[in-house]
Amino acid sequence: MAGITNRAFRKICTFWGAQFSFTEMISAESVVRNFKTVQRMLPKDEPNVAVQLFGNDSKTLAQAAKIVEPYAAWIDINAACPVKKVIKKNSGGALLNDLERLEKIIGSVKSSVQKPVTVKIRIGFEKNILDQIAHSCIKAGADGIEVHGRTVVQQYSGKAFWDLKLSQYGISTAVSGDIFEAEDFHKALEMSGANSALIARGALRKPWIFAQITQKRTPKITEIKETFTKHLKMQIEDEGERSIYKMRQFVAGYTHGMRGAREFREKFMKLNKPEDMEKAIEEFFNSFLMNECNNKIVEWIEEQS
Repeated sequence: MAGITNRAFRKICTFWGAQFSFTEMISAESVVRNFKTVQRMLPKDEPNVAVQLFGNDSKTLAQAAKIVEPYAAWIDINAACPVKKVIKKNSGGALLNDLERLEKIIGSVKSSVQKPVTVKIRIGFEKNILDQIAHSCIKAGADGIEVHGRTVVQQYSGKAFWDLKLSQYGISTAVSGDIFEAEDFHKALEMSGANSALIARGALRKPWIFAQITQKRTPKITEIKETFTKHLKMQIEDEGERSIYKMRQFVAGYTHGMRGAREFREKFMKLNKPEDMEKAIEEFFNSFLMNECNNKIVEWIEEQS
């Protein structure tokens, strides 16, 4: 997720039980031309993080993969992104319209690195041709595929298709799309036959979804508050105070379903100082906890009368 899966957010997800993660999409051309500009996007003191590259030129992608390999648990080629500006450059999901080019890219990257190479794909560009795409990836030497159960033109509309029969391909597979609850995770794995499942927007909504899956545990309100505050501090520590605007995209998830959340979000969006954000988080969650406590007292009194 471009602009979202930075170091701070990856570490938050790992804290809650994510077993692996991906960097934001990184332009292969940017890696080759000016590595320093993308170095901050790469893993640092993190386990099991794949570096996700995109582009349309096999030589450039191979060169970029070799440069970032020391930072990566494995290399992931993005052939799934539906964003128009990426598609226009014949990158991301556009590669599903040119499987010969995709095969050449996979083969070139595979031959340039020692670590595993996976490919993030969709079931097709306009229609479902997953079997053809999967066999192209296998033919080119991919070690694994991650399949989002929509076409590129669907973007995120409709319902993700999970009945993918991925076990037939004989390589590592992952299913993706519309996994927002623990139940979705188990159902997607069962229906798809995949080895694993990727959680993207579901983690943005609540990064503790991994604990709900692996530990069958939902955090207390105080834990959510502590996570939100910790996330803010990690963001500042990693990218500086000027980057705190990035926290605005997480506020809806951290306050989802809470009374007074809409008003808090509107207030939070206008803040541009770390201390103000931290104070607002503290006040909102303390107020929420106090209201919940008062409501329980009222309920108890009513039960006694």
